[in-house]
Amino acid sequence: MYSGSVADTVSDMKTCDKKTILIVDDSLDNQTLLDLIFTSKGYDAHCASNGSEALHILKELPSLPDLILLDAQMPVMDGYQFRLEQSKDERIKSIPVVVMTGDTDREMDHNMLNPLGVLIKPLQIKSVINSISLYLNPTGI
Repeated sequence: MYSGSVADTVSDMKTCDKKTILIVDDSLDNQTLLDLIFTSKGYDAHCASNGSEALHILKELPSLPDLILLDAQMPVMDGYQFRLEQSKDERIKSIPVVVMTGDTDREMDHNMLNPLGVLIKPLQIKSVINSISLYLNPTGI
C-alpha cells in the first residue's frame, strides 16, 4: 500500500532526459503505479513480473535501461536469483539496481550483490520519487 498522493508528489519529481527504468515486480498494482509515476515525468518504463521475464526483456531491448527497480520476493525467479544471473552477463551486469523489499534481510546489500539502494515496502511514493531522481540524476542538473 502506498501512502501520499500521487498527484501531489509526481509534480515534485524533476523532469528527466529520457532515462529508462525497468520495473521488476510481481504485483501488477505496483507495476502500474510506478509506470504511471515514471512515464508522467518523461522516463521510459518497462515492466516485468519476475526475474526471468526481466532477463528476457533485457535481451530484447535495443538499448539497456539506466536503472532496474527490482522486487526481492517474486515467483518463478526472485530478485536474488536475478542478481546472480545479471552478474554473469557482461551486457547487463553494470546496470544499477535498486531493490524493493518488505524483507528484514539484514544482509540485503551482500545477498543482493551490493545494489545501488534498497527501498522498504510498503513503498512511500515520495521516497521512491526522491530516490529514483537521485540515482538517475545525482548532480541535480
